[in-house]
Amino acid sequence: MKSSYKFILGLALGLTVVLGIMMTAFSLPAVKSGINNVPIGLVAPNEATYDKLAKPLSDKGFKVKHYDSTADVKDAVNHRKIYGAFEMSATGDLSLYQATAASAAVAQGLNQIGQGVVTQQKAAAKAQLAPMMAQTTDLNTLKALNAKSAAVDTKTLKVVELKSFPKADPKGTGLAAGALPIALGGWIGAVAIANMIKGKKQKFYAALAFAFIGGLGLVGVIQFGVGTFDGNYFLTSLGAMVGIAATAFFVLGLLEVMGNGGLGIAAVMLILLGNPLSGLSSAPEMLPKFWGALGQLLPPGATGTLLRDIAFFNGNGIAKSLTVLLTYVVVGWILFTIGKKSVIDASTSETNA
Repeated sequence: MKSSYKFILGLALGLTVVLGIMMTAFSLPAVKSGINNVPIGLVAPNEATYDKLAKPLSDKGFKVKHYDSTADVKDAVNHRKIYGAFEMSATGDLSLYQATAASAAVAQGLNQIGQGVVTQQKAAAKAQLAPMMAQTTDLNTLKALNAKSAAVDTKTLKVVELKSFPKADPKGTGLAAGALPIALGGWIGAVAIANMIKGKKQKFYAALAFAFIGGLGLVGVIQFGVGTFDGNYFLTSLGAMVGIAATAFFVLGLLEVMGNGGLGIAAVMLILLGNPLSGLSSAPEMLPKFWGALGQLLPPGATGTLLRDIAFFNGNGIAKSLTVLLTYVVVGWILFTIGKKSVIDASTSETNA
C-alpha cells in the first residue's frame, strides 16, 4: 500500500520540528553559554575587601558566598557546593583555589579573572609609585621606591589546585566527549535488545547484563584507555551501570508502550537534548539557566555528573543525579512491565499511510 500525500506532509512537518529542536539544543547553549550563577567562594580579611571583590564577581554572573577560612573553602569544594574560591590576604595577595575536575571551563574562567585582578593591582600600585619616584631627589628614598616597584612586578596570582584530572587528561576531555556515547550507546543498546532478544523476561535480563557489562566497559575505556579517571574503578563503574540502566530501561519501556513513537521520543530526550545539555564540557551553570537545569534531569547529564562526583569528589553531591537516574529506571521498568509490544512496530508507517 502506497503512502498518502497527507502522511508524507505530516512526516515532513514532524521531521522539521525535530530538526528545529535539535538545532535549538545544540546552537542555543553554544551561543548563550556563560556564567549563570556559578557558585564560588570568597575569603577576605574584612567586609570592605569582601564587598570590593564580591560585587564585580556577582556582576559577571557568579553566585558568591563568603567563607571564613580556606579550610571551609576546601570542604565546600569537596562537597560540591562551590566550584572554587578566591582568597585576598591582609597584605593584598590574591590566591585562587580551583577544582579543575569540577569544571575545566570554570577553573579557566576563574584563573583569567584572578589574573585580571592582579594586573589591576599592579597597575594601581605603579600609578601610585610613579609620581613619588618622579618628585623625590633623595637617593635612599628613590632606592626604596625602586625596590617597591620591583616587588610589584613580581606580584602574581597564587593558584592552588584542589581537585584535578589525571596528567593523562588534564582538561578532562575524555569526560566531556563521553556525553554522546552515554546517550547514543544506551539508546542503541536498548533498540538492539528490543529487536534481537525474544521474550519479555529475556529482554529484562539482557538490559541488566548490558548495564553491568557496559558500565565496566565504559569506565574501563575512560579510566584505562583515555586516562580521565584515576579513582576507584569499580565504584565509578557502579555509577555508569546506573546511568546505562536508566537509559536502557527507559527506552525499552517506551518501545513496549508506544513502539516507534516511543523510540522517537527517546531519541529526542537522550540524544538531541541530553547530549548538548549535559554540561560535561563546561558546567550546568554555564549553560542558559533553563537549559542547564533541564540537562541535569536527562540521563546523559545526570550520568556524567554522577561519574564526576564519584571519581573525583568521594561520592559527595550524588543524591540529585542518582535520584534522577533511578527514577528513569523505575519509570522505564513500569512501562516495560505494562507494555504489550514485544518488538518495534515496524508497520506503524504503513498503517498511517
